[in-house]
Amino acid sequence: MPDLKKSPEEKPDGIFHTGTGAGILAALAVIALFILAATFLKSLVFGIILACFFLPLEKFFEKKFFQWRGIRAFCTFLDSPAVPFRRLKDQLAGNAEPNPEEAAEKQRRKLIFRACVTSTLAFFLIFSLVLLLLGLLLIPATVSAGRRLKESQAVKHTLERFETAMLPPAPSEDPAEPEKMPPGESGRAAVFRESIEFLRQTVPEFIQQNYQTLANALVFKGGRGLVSVLLAAVSSFGVFAFDLLLCAFFFFFFLQHLALFKSGNRANESIGNWCVRGIFGTRWMPSVSENARTEAVGIIDWIAEMFVKWIRGYLWIIIIETLLYLTAFSLFGVPYAPLLAIIAGLTILLPFLGPIGSFLLTVIICLIFCQEHLIGTLIGASITYVLINGVLEQFFLYPKLIGGAIELTTVETVIAVLLGGLIAGIPGMIFAVPAAAILKYLVPRIYQAMRKP
Repeated sequence: MPDLKKSPEEKPDGIFHTGTGAGILAALAVIALFILAATFLKSLVFGIILACFFLPLEKFFEKKFFQWRGIRAFCTFLDSPAVPFRRLKDQLAGNAEPNPEEAAEKQRRKLIFRACVTSTLAFFLIFSLVLLLLGLLLIPATVSAGRRLKESQAVKHTLERFETAMLPPAPSEDPAEPEKMPPGESGRAAVFRESIEFLRQTVPEFIQQNYQTLANALVFKGGRGLVSVLLAAVSSFGVFAFDLLLCAFFFFFFLQHLALFKSGNRANESIGNWCVRGIFGTRWMPSVSENARTEAVGIIDWIAEMFVKWIRGYLWIIIIETLLYLTAFSLFGVPYAPLLAIIAGLTILLPFLGPIGSFLLTVIICLIFCQEHLIGTLIGASITYVLINGVLEQFFLYPKLIGGAIELTTVETVIAVLLGGLIAGIPGMIFAVPAAAILKYLVPRIYQAMRKP
């Protein structure tokens, strides 16, 4: 019987060749089942994403933190009150003493469970401390630094010159005084200035004066009654809470299994091997040869590695860019900086289209709600997008954190995002890139298998 650890034969061109392509069909069946489950259980996808993101932190606690002598002694002390009850339970159940291998496996699973719980609590604690630090120290200090920068004479003089050049003063409304067009101002510039001033004055006032009317229009849209609105809200909240619980369950389940896969104690166990064995080891699936299973394991392992690297890289880019955008927006006085920073940080999920939409949204918010130094705020926001999205992300973060995991060109990425949005909306645009990478990997293999006699 062939060993499942043995990888399929690889040719110099990187294509794996088989005689019948049964391994490719088995891998496609596993992928189809996963897609079917993810379609009806979106919490499954998010649980896997969170598990992949938390895995390095879990490994740190498993291999480093819980190996310290003081931590091990503390865990033993906490576990000591439950030892007599556990022994009494084994005696009443008639369980025999486990052999050394079973005892070691039980201890390993207990260690992984503790590492999973500790890593989750540690992450949320660190995340809460970071939010507290941003709310109490970083954001106020950055806003104060931005005000001092704008009040400096050199910056103020430069901004005034920009404002004079880009938004010259409106013509006088005094009928006795002849209307004169300022030097260098065209009719379009005057219309642009008047439009901006109109929006900045009317939109905030309209929202403040008619917020109750707007809320009623949104809540009672379509003539629905209060009871139906409340029932719909309760139903939506119940569905959200259920999905949240399922997401937490799948997260903890897959985090423990991924930790077992990466522990190294079970040589034959990998993500692909576990999926293939779990699906094709049942009676409701057709019998598949060991060679086909071996090839399917290789395909699933490659896809899982690519998917994990894509998820982890994107999440780190989102975190880093959100913090950078928040700092820069606070420095330049961008209105609603936290919300716009989160939106700008999430633009990595929609390549090329997300940054453009986020930049336009930021410009519109600045034009409407910015009360002073409008030109300076717009220039600062533009520089922020160019440096973070155009330079830092493209030349440093994306190649370093994601690298060649996707293996898609720029044109292929744009086409995949557009097709994903056309087929499935925003979720389709987000998952179109890894789906296109999987297709790019599988199509040559299927073609080679079909060419084989």
